[in-house]
Amino acid sequence: MQMVGEDDIDIRLGEDGQPTAAEDGESGLVSDDECWFQDLKNEAMCEQGELFYEDQEGDDSYGWGLLDFMQGEYDEFAEMEIQQRIRSKMAKREYIDSGSIQIDVEFDGHIYRVRIRFKRTDSSNEYTIGIESDGVEVRIE
Repeated sequence: MQMVGEDDIDIRLGEDGQPTAAEDGESGLVSDDECWFQDLKNEAMCEQGELFYEDQEGDDSYGWGLLDFMQGEYDEFAEMEIQQRIRSKMAKREYIDSGSIQIDVEFDGHIYRVRIRFKRTDSSNEYTIGIESDGVEVRIE
């Protein structure tokens, strides 16, 4: 699976995951940080192996597969598994400083909330992703 790299250009997606139009009517584009960050958020919403053309498994597959955990009982072990899944999926991106990844998981009995903070290997800027799931779908803030 080839992920979007840190220097790639991709089609800009709206909050609904659909391509957006630029002011000139052409497809909107994203590049640099906005591009790889968009791809990272898309991967967080996908289930592992969801892409029909992908043949990778485990950490190499595209998609975090967070719904795997959202259907079961929540306990300390489930929380650690969620954190490990996210950490291993993010670590495959060479431009993310895997030592900077911080993951907080909360469950209020109905909704999972995950907050991820991390830095790039070449920057001190901190990036944040918020994830929320009711067990049916995964939403990204």
